[in-house]
Amino acid sequence: MAIIGKIRKHSGLAVIIIGVAIAAFVIGDFGTKRMKGTNEIGKVNGEVITYIDFNAKVDQTIETQKENSGSDKLNDQEAYQIRQSTWNTMVRDLLMNEEYDQLGLMVSPEELFDQVQGKQPHKYILQYFKDPKTNQYDPALVLNYLKNLDQMEPKAKEQWLLFEKAIKDDRIQTKFNNLVSKGYYVPKAFLKKEYLMQAKTLKVRYISPPLTTISDSSVIITDADYQKFYDKNIGFFYQDEAYRDMDFVVFEVVASPGDQEKTTREVNDLYNDFLTSLNPLTFANANSDKKFDTTFVKKGILPGKLDSLMFTYSVGAFVAPLQFNNTWYMGKLLSIEERPDSMKGNQILISYAGAGNESIKRTKEQAKFKADSLLLVLKKNPDQFMAIARNVSDYPSAKDDGGELKWFMDGNLNLSVFFNDGIGMKPKDMKVIETRIGYAIFELTEKTKPVKKVKTAILARDIEPSSQTYQETYMKASAFAGQNKTSEAFDKVAVQMGLRKRQAPGVREMDNSLMGLQSAREIVRWAYAEATKVGEVSPVFDIQGKYVIAILKGASQKGLQPLESVKPRIEMAVKNAKKTEMLAERMKKEMANTKDLYVLAARFNTKVDTSVFSFEGFNRSAFAREGKLLGTLFTLKKGELLGPLTGDYSTFALIIDQINEAPGKEDFTYEWSQMQQNFEGLMNNGLYAAIEKSAKIVDNRMRFY
Repeated sequence: MAIIGKIRKHSGLAVIIIGVAIAAFVIGDFGTKRMKGTNEIGKVNGEVITYIDFNAKVDQTIETQKENSGSDKLNDQEAYQIRQSTWNTMVRDLLMNEEYDQLGLMVSPEELFDQVQGKQPHKYILQYFKDPKTNQYDPALVLNYLKNLDQMEPKAKEQWLLFEKAIKDDRIQTKFNNLVSKGYYVPKAFLKKEYLMQAKTLKVRYISPPLTTISDSSVIITDADYQKFYDKNIGFFYQDEAYRDMDFVVFEVVASPGDQEKTTREVNDLYNDFLTSLNPLTFANANSDKKFDTTFVKKGILPGKLDSLMFTYSVGAFVAPLQFNNTWYMGKLLSIEERPDSMKGNQILISYAGAGNESIKRTKEQAKFKADSLLLVLKKNPDQFMAIARNVSDYPSAKDDGGELKWFMDGNLNLSVFFNDGIGMKPKDMKVIETRIGYAIFELTEKTKPVKKVKTAILARDIEPSSQTYQETYMKASAFAGQNKTSEAFDKVAVQMGLRKRQAPGVREMDNSLMGLQSAREIVRWAYAEATKVGEVSPVFDIQGKYVIAILKGASQKGLQPLESVKPRIEMAVKNAKKTEMLAERMKKEMANTKDLYVLAARFNTKVDTSVFSFEGFNRSAFAREGKLLGTLFTLKKGELLGPLTGDYSTFALIIDQINEAPGKEDFTYEWSQMQQNFEGLMNNGLYAAIEKSAKIVDNRMRFY
């Protein structure tokens, strides 16, 4: 059934809904190593996550991912993401289950039944059990699916349990969120205050001389200035995670002239064998470094000059070796046809014993006879095709989709038997086609306009570095790492050797990549090792065939960062803070001599600006970032020259020309709605983050991976 396929395809939904957003952690050979004497990969509020349990869940998710993707193996980045998502999910489950238990929240069997088969089923049920004709939810599909669940393969049952778990998890999460949101109450006094903050406005004329009027050379900042700025903004210097700053260089392994000459000789010999091969397509597939589409392709698909040549040559012609993007290509034109890009149709499958469905007992001859007989009936009653398919077809999804084959592309191996026959058919034509799982009555309903396509045998041979070249490049990298142990030497020699030094700031403990460098987990682990000190140069790392040497430029730990470690990055901000104070002193002296804002503006070589803003201050004026100063203005009188007023980013002199009081109001429904929406937005985006931040989480993954 199509629904089985949908649930199978989305069996990862259960993981996604409860927090698995495949997004960031390591897997691979590295992951098999772990420290002796410990089996704890982490703790959440005292609850241990063992290495064995964690790996079991990782393996389960990997198998689901493989099944959904149709691939037997995952690349390093996909595997990394699965480990990270598994950790995030396990932590989230432990934290949220603790919250649910304390509140007594649960989903009873009766409630789950109602969510699956009740009058108002869960949104996932509504999403996946739809009539293919109307695209509307059909409760009969749910009942039919559950009735047949015991006869399905064990994997399908496991997927249904995951699907049910997704429903339960979403349901209990909704209950939890509702408890929090319904507990939100806004007193009328707050609503009135919110209204006044939005409705009361000030019209202000002001000057704000730019900080650039004071040169950097005239500003001398002291340790006291740094300390003052640090103390004032101390909340910005707390880090939730540790970070490492690194620079690194990459020694690319590039084929030498000798390697290129050797490859050229091999390619010429290969081409001579290609010319005399009995089966050029088999020969090309067996000897090519790249696999190519062996079906018909249209112009613009083949690599380099091969594309234009194959569309000008005659069938049987060979294309001699051509070099393109560090690869040699050769080929033979096997066939030319006018073919559509895609088509769609319907099918009714009549299977037989031995064709894959063990429950069917009819013979192959009986199946062919039945298919031919049905074809005669359908030609007289073509409008009944899908109805008959639902009742007669042996294809699993036919009862749901009526045998519909939606648009399928030329080259789709699973449907090539239909496509090849469909080329010679017209819309509404029908015929019996033998497939590997039985006889199919195929009805073509529509196809695109035919275009010229070619079928080719293409052989590619990459120009690759030899083992000697790899060894020589490694020796150069080793010499660089061994001879340049200081930051100065690292930078200087990198320039001399023409190596581009790359920067990787803010690397987190569980990152898997650096700037422009994937699968760099080993380097990250080196940077976080207790023995690695700032300024230390790494050994040579082999990262996917590239040799990488890194230098640790900086290390910051979780928690409040000491002043000395943040001095370099706050220097400009401290200097600007000093400039605002210097402007304030100068403005104070000038204001002692004049109360005219325009004269004052001329003395600072600036202009008088006018702005209207509310207490909330959302506008494009210079006050937009000056929250505290803006609040102060609403306590001052109008008509007077005020200043100097020093903000976080500038110094002001101003006159309040007009204070517009908010009109009287008793109905604050709009304000309540706005505040409620704001609260719900904060809750949805920050509730779990707040729970996680307050929890005691011990993360030992670095010891294992």
